[in-house]
Amino acid sequence: MKKMKVILHVDMDAFFASLEQRDNPLLRGRPVIVGGTLESRGVVSTCSYEARVYGVHSAMPIQEALRRCPQGIFVEGNGSKYASASRQLIKILLRFSPQVEPVSVDEAFVDITGSVWIYGSEENLARTLKATIRQELGVTATIGIAPNKIMAKMASDLNKPDGFTLIRPEEIATKIYPLPVSAMWGVGKQTQTALEKLGILTIGQLAAASEKTLKKIFGKNGPALVRLARGEADPPVLFPSEFPDEKSIGQEHTFGRDTDNVDELTAELLLLAQKVGRRMRKRGFVGKRVTLKYRYENFETHTHQMTLFTPTNMDDVIFLSACKLLEEKVPKGRKIRLLGISVSQLRHQNEAFCQPLSLFQAEKGEKRRQLFSTLDHLKDYYGEMVIMQASILKLK
Repeated sequence: MKKMKVILHVDMDAFFASLEQRDNPLLRGRPVIVGGTLESRGVVSTCSYEARVYGVHSAMPIQEALRRCPQGIFVEGNGSKYASASRQLIKILLRFSPQVEPVSVDEAFVDITGSVWIYGSEENLARTLKATIRQELGVTATIGIAPNKIMAKMASDLNKPDGFTLIRPEEIATKIYPLPVSAMWGVGKQTQTALEKLGILTIGQLAAASEKTLKKIFGKNGPALVRLARGEADPPVLFPSEFPDEKSIGQEHTFGRDTDNVDELTAELLLLAQKVGRRMRKRGFVGKRVTLKYRYENFETHTHQMTLFTPTNMDDVIFLSACKLLEEKVPKGRKIRLLGISVSQLRHQNEAFCQPLSLFQAEKGEKRRQLFSTLDHLKDYYGEMVIMQASILKLK
């Protein structure tokens, strides 16, 4: 008989804001909003629970957050600090099980099927893990435990912050099925609306729905939704060695004021391309697909892509590709609020450079790699802006 799995989902409570409050006692108990200064036109990355009382939430424009919570404390954020804390979190989780799958910088799944006996019960394991996180990271976490990943995620959503919820297989009907379909991981606003038009309001009703009926409306995703609701879909928690490669590397910028000035847009693309290329080289990746993202002043957002003949991590290739997309795909005359570049179809550069090249191509490629390596070293020592192309000065 197949042994029932025990899956734990850990979700850090307002992670970035909590770390800021941890490091600055003056911020504790106050509405902290991470994502940008009052002068910026970015969006909220996350906010403390004190700010959420005022209706502030992630992805909200900073100016709207200010309108709702004028007493809020706006913090630009510290990516290095958050990444370091995230790595610490994963190290802690690996002490409880070797099967840890990060979902994002502040949440992860852990398969604790083989570890529960050490702690005597699921609850003892969860309490010990929460205490360890609080002691070593100085912030709190919410934990959900269930027989599969989907329901463990829903369990952690039931009792935040600093909560713990255990859902045993025999409790799914009483604890999960009464929840609205919007509570199920993967059900977005449009799907929720479509399900509600069918009279499917709860996860229990979705679990009892006809797969054939939903297939006619949602295609192959219809039966998948029903199986998720029934707890039949059971994707495994991956070991670290099984993680797929990073899917893309990108960078975005929100302008201080909307602009349709081609010189300004082009200069920003150059700066973004340099940042993306540098991050790719640091991680040892090259990529074949370049994507240009742009957002108009009314938040209407578009993306356009082009696929290169050979993979690259060179700033100039990424920049010229993005410029070509800007020139050919983006209508002129409308002001742009945000620009972004990302490179996908990534592979490790050692693998890519094993492809046969002509002698001329190999020599040229090696010289350019040496050039960018030198520039990267200069920026490591003296800062990002120590050397730049003159066109970027138009942004200063």
